[in-house]
Amino acid sequence: MELALITTQKIVEMFLIMLAGVLIVKTGMGSHQTGKDLSAILLKIVIPCMIVMAYQVELDAQLLQKLAVAAALSALSMLAGILIARAAVPESADSAVERMAAAYSNCGFIGIPLAGAVLGEEGVLYITAYVLVYNIFAFTHGVMLMSGKAGSLKDTLRSLCQPALIAILVSLLMLLFQVRLPEVLASPLGMLRDMNTPAAMLVSGINLAESDILGSLRRPGIYKITALKLLVIPAATLLLLRLLRPDPVIALTVLIGAACPAGATGTMFALQYHKDSRYFSELLALSTLVSLVSIPLMVLAGSLLLG
Repeated sequence: MELALITTQKIVEMFLIMLAGVLIVKTGMGSHQTGKDLSAILLKIVIPCMIVMAYQVELDAQLLQKLAVAAALSALSMLAGILIARAAVPESADSAVERMAAAYSNCGFIGIPLAGAVLGEEGVLYITAYVLVYNIFAFTHGVMLMSGKAGSLKDTLRSLCQPALIAILVSLLMLLFQVRLPEVLASPLGMLRDMNTPAAMLVSGINLAESDILGSLRRPGIYKITALKLLVIPAATLLLLRLLRPDPVIALTVLIGAACPAGATGTMFALQYHKDSRYFSELLALSTLVSLVSIPLMVLAGSLLLG
């Protein structure tokens, strides 16, 4: 219960920062370009710094084992989400968009700061395993889903060269060889790391301000996909974790990753592969709003069933 209360508090704090992002747009202090620029800073600088600092810990066999367990559980959760989305969403003109929104979560922008806020550095460490698995799935299965065909190996490898993924791999090597950053580097990287939550929520607020939430409510399918993303798939992940009984912190981290709203990566794919990017943005916006309630509920269920 205490963990759920902490999560609720952090979600409310993040929501207030998100409202500041909405105000930035509504008062004319910023625009879509502001969100785009800030998003690029997050993806290319802030999130990689957060990942690097999370891996600046003492190496032991138990830690490596836990990271491997977190990655394996993340893969099972992702597979469950993909299968559920495929079974629940019938073929249509929008099925690729809907399946992508249901199966792939915003584990980077929302999952990383939330795991850090609720579970500390250990949570950040394990959520990076989820992000690693997410990127592998998104840039292989996700590309095939949205494009309707398999991409070449060269294109897939190029797509996987994302700053966050590179940071995870570099940080893992630094962990294995126990390369510790000197204070003159660690201190500024720590300051950049601390920008992650406010900057990510500002970006979410800017995107939210540009979405037609009320107009999107006229689409019947939006309710079904939001329920799949925020309730059905996290509940399936919770059941899976309940059966496997891993370390509680790992289990809650994976659950947080699965419980996040629709991932912003889908908007990029929708634009690239000529799908309905506006519909995906509406799914992202509504699921982000509803997640303010659904994530604390899932964490409460997880804290009761997985502790």
